[in-house]
Order: sequence, then structure tokens, then C-alpha cells
Amino acid sequence: MRTFFKNMNLARAIMLFSLIGALALGVYGWQRHTRLAEMRRNYEQDVPKLVKEVEQLGRKHTQLSAAMRKDALTGQADLESYIRKIALLKHVEIGDLNFTPSTDPRTKGVVDKKYGIRPTDKERSFTRSKIANFLYKLEAESRRVKVTDIDLTFAEKRLKPHEIPETDMWTFSAELTSRQRTE
Repeated sequence: MRTFFKNMNLARAIMLFSLIGALALGVYGWQRHTRLAEMRRNYEQDVPKLVKEVEQLGRKHTQLSAAMRKDALTGQADLESYIRKIALLKHVEIGDLNFTPSTDPRTKGVVDKKYGIRPTDKERSFTRSKIANFLYKLEAESRRVKVTDIDLTFAEKRLKPHEIPETDMWTFSAELTSRQRTE
């Protein structure tokens, strides 16, 4: 060994460093090759499953997004502001309303929020088409809202039950129910 280093010249030094470097690169290359082979095996086994799962989740997200856009009453939005917004729509034009809120616990974690609805001016009358449009829009714009009770009366107070009204003017009151989770 002494003679090897004693007779060391530039060519021998380059060969020694090249041999050590080749061994180091060989070990490093082998480690990278085994890691790459492991990753290829995982890719072939896991990726098809993950692709199917991502596709299913994407479809579900699309369905839920479409349902949310269709549902005007999103999340835990204020039910009164939703009703007021519907009352001001074109072809509805009911105007200002009074509310009588109440709750009815159904089961554990579920409560029915009920709102009695009537115009602020009890004497104000509407055509049946406006009342029908209002009640229809309340249910059509949200899947969580249902009209559960309606009371229609003739605007003409002196009308007897057997008489036909001269005008198509009515007063109304309604009850709206929204089933919601409790926290």
C-alpha cells in the first residue's frame, strides 16, 4: 500500500478518484432505481383507484353545486329575508309582511321552523294570481321551504257565502315550514 501512494502520480490519482466516484454513483443510482421501481408499482396499483374516486367526487360536486345554485335559500340563510325577497319579485309584488315565527322540534337534531305570514296591512287585498305566484315561488326557489297552511278570504266583507264576488280581490294568511338541523 505504501508503494502505491509512494509512486502516486496524477494519472493514478485520477483513476483512484474515478473508482471511488464510480462506486458512490453506483450506490446512489441503485437507491434511485429501487425508489423508482417502488413508485412505478404504486402508480400502477393506486392511480386507477384514485382516478375513479376523483371522478365520482367531481360528479357529486357538480350535482351539489347545481342544487345550491337552484336553491335560493342557501345554507343557514335568514328565512325572513328569503320570504321578503320573494314577496318583492315581479308578478308577485306582495309587499311588506308580518311574521309570526315558531319552532317545532321533530326529532333529535331536527327542528321545524314555522312562519305565519300575513300582509302588514290586514285590509290590503291581492288578486289570486299574485297570491298563487307568491306561494309558488316560495316553494320553487328553495327545496327546504314548504307552504303548509293557507287561508284565503274575500276582500269584500259584506259578501254572503252564496254570492259571487264582483272583483277577484282576496286577503290571505299562510304558514311556511322549513325543516332544519339544530346545532
